Amino acid sequence: MGYNRLGKTLPMDAIRDSDPFQKVGNLFPDEIEALSIAPQSLVREALRIMLERRYSQLPIVENEKVIGVFSFWSLARVMVTTPEVSVHDLPVEDVMEHLPSVTVQDSLHGVLSLLERHEALLVASQHGLQAIATPMDVLKYFYGLARPFVLLGEIELSLRSVIQSCAPGEQLGQCIERSIAQKYRADRRPVPSSLADMTFEDYRSIITSSDNWPLFEGTLGRSKELIKSKLEKIRNIRNGVFHFRKDISVMEHENLAATRDWLLDKARRAESAKGASNDR
Repeated sequence: MGYNRLGKTLPMDAIRDSDPFQKVGNLFPDEIEALSIAPQSLVREALRIMLERRYSQLPIVENEKVIGVFSFWSLARVMVTTPEVSVHDLPVEDVMEHLPSVTVQDSLHGVLSLLERHEALLVASQHGLQAIATPMDVLKYFYGLARPFVLLGEIELSLRSVIQSCAPGEQLGQCIERSIAQKYRADRRPVPSSLADMTFEDYRSIITSSDNWPLFEGTLGRSKELIKSKLEKIRNIRNGVFHFRKDISVMEHENLAATRDWLLDKARRAESAKGASNDR
């Protein structure tokens, strides 16, 4: 067991697990200064600051040491348990709660169990209190990690939908023979017959094949070179993401999102055109 800065014992094995790559400090990569308030500050002043800054908690600091946290939760508890007391003019030290403390070096995965029981955690670094971590901070961080994978997944599903609409039935088999079958046979691998068994590179090869292009031109536009360029850029980003070569740039994020939106629109139009054709 370990002790946090407030003297509460913590199950340290729960927050220092085997993953050294995702640490609490990753939530706050830039050097920041946590806003705090003095113990004798009034509740009304703390509420004003929290509303202005859109904070849910304020650390209470005395002699450079965190002695507690004032939060909407701690305020609500006092208001419910002592309804006869006017809380606005109370000092915040009378309305504070204690939150567990972790360090920037602790495993981010480990703190998830703590956040299931507490609305926030104090984050300490070698410079002292760095921040207060909330479930939203963790959610935003993991969303940032997952977003490229989600966008790439939607791009691949959109390509699959476009191929299904533009090359249905036997036409898909013909497209496969004209574009990717020879490569599979050369590698002595079975030629896929289902789009679900194919890779992004297979989709790209099928669509950009000169022999297949007439099937897709009406949906994707006249310029095969434009489509080829778009998909090659996505392929390069995809390789970096799936092989963890580097963090993708803001421009690459925007490229993924723009290509996803563009392909989703093309897939919807292709599906609508297919449905209209079937109704005739």
